[in-house]
Amino acid sequence: MGVVIDGCPAGLEIDMEAVQSAVDRRKTGQHNFSSARKEEDAVEIISGIFEQKTIGSPICILIKNKDARSGDYDNLKDVFRPGHADFTYQKKYGLRDYRGGGRSSIRITAPIVAAGEIANRLILVLSKTETTSFVTQIGKVIYNVSSLAENGLSKEEKTFLADSNKNLVSADFEKKVDAEIEKIATEGNTLGGKITTIIEKLPAGIGEPIFGKLQAQLAQALMSINTVKAVEFGEGIHAAAMKGSEHNDEFEMKDEGVSTKTNHHGGILGGISTGERIIFSIYFKPISSIKKTQQTLSENGETVTITIEGRHDVCAVPRAVPIVNAYVQIILADLLLQNRYAKL
Repeated sequence: MGVVIDGCPAGLEIDMEAVQSAVDRRKTGQHNFSSARKEEDAVEIISGIFEQKTIGSPICILIKNKDARSGDYDNLKDVFRPGHADFTYQKKYGLRDYRGGGRSSIRITAPIVAAGEIANRLILVLSKTETTSFVTQIGKVIYNVSSLAENGLSKEEKTFLADSNKNLVSADFEKKVDAEIEKIATEGNTLGGKITTIIEKLPAGIGEPIFGKLQAQLAQALMSINTVKAVEFGEGIHAAAMKGSEHNDEFEMKDEGVSTKTNHHGGILGGISTGERIIFSIYFKPISSIKKTQQTLSENGETVTITIEGRHDVCAVPRAVPIVNAYVQIILADLLLQNRYAKL
């Protein structure tokens, strides 16, 4: 798989170890509920970078598959798997590659994560913006994030997150998550969940008033990630039950400049960043490849039963954290570049 990055300015110093590290964080086989597939995910730079610096031409990145087992999918050649894109791909193109998910597979995000780390290097040159994503729900186990908009992560949560290969922020939460996943795995089933992202130190004024609203551009990118079903900003769905007097954030003057007393708006007003902490959550459906026997249809319209074999995640949400970061960083890098020319 590969990705081409166009429009990256020349002279940006690239830390290839950081790029590889970002890709490694989304790899399979890092915990007992992820796919058993073992891939090196070695990042190859084909063009656009010379002596660790961008040269202004398109950057081409390749990541080769080393552990593909196409035979695992032979029994699915003529059937439509429930929850997958088999049926829609067949209808759109008239044929499909049944050996895995192809472009609808989460594997396609590996080179995009590499691109995200390059975007992150550019962000750090253009601003001091920091993006942090972490798991806040697995199945019915939920981590309370009500204070994040106001206070961000605590020192203890940041420390735990830095050491967690599951991208969690609490030992107690991790214990409950492990128990939930173990229970579901024994049933031959899968789980979805939620990832919450905090963007800090993004300058005020980023985003466009109508068609390029900051939340719209972020949402479009995030909704392009496999299995994502919903995105909410600030108070999100809870805003529907609030009064205007409860949701409005009053402005005040602080030492660092104009600010708001509260942050129900989640750092975005009128599609443009306010300089406050931006917070949003992304919801993922359960993985569609389950071990339970299911009923479906063949391409000929015959009713059949299938059992999906192969190496699949019980829950892929923890592995999606670096993917979310990458998509966000790519959007922010574009917007920060655009904003350089917004005014004289």
